[in-house]
Amino acid sequence: MYQLKITINGITPPIWRRLLVSEKITLYKLHHIIQETFGWTNSHLYFFGDIDSKIGDPGLWDDKETTPDNLVKIRDVLVPENPILIYTYDMGEDWVHTIELEQVLPMMKTQRKCIGGERRCPPEDCGGIRGYYQVLETLKNPGTDEYREMVTWLDGKIDPEFIDIRMINAHLGLLSEYIREYEEGE
Repeated sequence: MYQLKITINGITPPIWRRLLVSEKITLYKLHHIIQETFGWTNSHLYFFGDIDSKIGDPGLWDDKETTPDNLVKIRDVLVPENPILIYTYDMGEDWVHTIELEQVLPMMKTQRKCIGGERRCPPEDCGGIRGYYQVLETLKNPGTDEYREMVTWLDGKIDPEFIDIRMINAHLGLLSEYIREYEEGE
């Protein structure tokens, strides 16, 4: 069992999640776990590593250079001697996440679980880090037209400090169903 800390780079105060996952899962499954635990919508390209030797979904990238993430297990690329892996989501906004292997827990048995975290994930398509900071500034000014438009756009989810770990874990419990629906295009 791996204990991971995943942090979105470049945002202060940090947005992060602490997870327990099997070291036997593929990076494809880890991608979906990250999507669920952060609240991303899985509607953009992603990859692990760096762009020149990326590990991801070759079907999405439509190339022959991408190493298939469904063939790479997390333990193949994330080990105590090399405890950092980079995950990038949404090439237009470049949400770069640092995945840090904090501990290997050999006797622990669990499917996958979020055991900690701070702050709500930035909204999709907000314009990257710069756009996210603009969202935060707008939310400091209730009563303005911009605030009302922002609240409507965010569908009422306006508390950037809010995180619901119980809900995250409920979503992780349905991960296999979520992946099946994703693969079937539902």
